[in-house]
Amino acid sequence: QEPGGPVAPPTAVPVSPTVPEVEDTPEPPLHSFYCSRLLDLVFLLDGSSRLSEAEFEVLKAFVVGTMERLHISQKRVRVAVVEFHEGSHAYIELRDRKRPSELRRLASQVRYAGSPAASLTEVLKYTQFQIFSQIDRPEASRVVLLLTASPERPAMARNLVRYLQGLRKMKVVVIPVAIGPHVNLRQIRLM
Repeated sequence: QEPGGPVAPPTAVPVSPTVPEVEDTPEPPLHSFYCSRLLDLVFLLDGSSRLSEAEFEVLKAFVVGTMERLHISQKRVRVAVVEFHEGSHAYIELRDRKRPSELRRLASQVRYAGSPAASLTEVLKYTQFQIFSQIDRPEASRVVLLLTASPERPAMARNLVRYLQGLRKMKVVVIPVAIGPHVNLRQIRLM
């Protein structure tokens, strides 16, 4: 580089190693009452402004507390954590091979988006095609815990049923949890 010439951009260094962290030694659940069933569990967290940042923190604490009661491993209970608003962002995926304590730490670091809306249709579409698209454990139960405080926009609501039916065909059970006064109970009852 010559003096006074263009400055070269810094080289991006990967934050995490390219090889996924492997579960080397099993970590038992933190409570005596826990679930060790063969299960793929997906938490969908509403990141819209319908929840305050403090309420979102309570939601994350619930998810982490639930994860403490699961025997998390690739052979038993696998978890995924997705924050959704207009789009969706997976913080933990089912195939992540990390220790349960690391997965709980990642779940506690989910960021509050605070966007004006959250699309139930888009997050269910994301769940169907990105999370459960290649079911590599057909013998495992598949559950989606949808934690939402937002109604679906009318323009998108007609597609909600399509993605719910797609998930049902894949034998995925969707459990909606309506939070607060803004939720459309008619849409929740569809699930």
